[in-house]
Amino acid sequence: MDQSHSFRFECIRCGECCTNSNTIVNVTYFDIKRLKEGLKLTIDELIQVLGFYVFENEPTEEDKKKMVISPVQTERGSAFVGLFKKTDGSCYFYNKEGKKCLIYGIRPMFCRTFPFSFRYLSKDEHQGETEIELLYTEKGKQFCPGIGENSPLIDITQWKNIGEQALEELNRNYFIMQKWNEGVEESKIEPSVKRFLLMLFED
Repeated sequence: MDQSHSFRFECIRCGECCTNSNTIVNVTYFDIKRLKEGLKLTIDELIQVLGFYVFENEPTEEDKKKMVISPVQTERGSAFVGLFKKTDGSCYFYNKEGKKCLIYGIRPMFCRTFPFSFRYLSKDEHQGETEIELLYTEKGKQFCPGIGENSPLIDITQWKNIGEQALEELNRNYFIMQKWNEGVEESKIEPSVKRFLLMLFED
């Protein structure tokens, strides 16, 4: 599938994706590890910059299948793990005055891949080597001004490489989250945010 002329995008550093009150930046284990190591945070400090957003209603198994990142069990119930948001809805790490991300070099995967999502094409859709398809995210289509007819064509090879790394990370993250949730379900682990983070960094 040739997508080389399908996508036009250039980040104009508008901050829309960093300040949208309805957007939560989900994080993977690898994002959390990069934050901890890059900012030299203790577990308690890490808790202060992460948000554990509890579902109003427990997600069904069908709901979970549709999620890109699995929820984790906490003392307050199933939760999305994401970057903490300020009271105005903007990301904890976004500097509005300077219009910049304060952790740009170690920003989460979903920030690095925005406004794109990726998926592996099935054998029925593609013959030959493993192929990755790019898609604009719904959020990107809604409010990203970097997408448009006047924007430059993207480097499709570069973005597919980013996509491959992202999909690998998501796959590995799934099994890490599954290990925790299964431990909770089997009553081997008492769920808590702090225990969850400690588990992530066990040798």
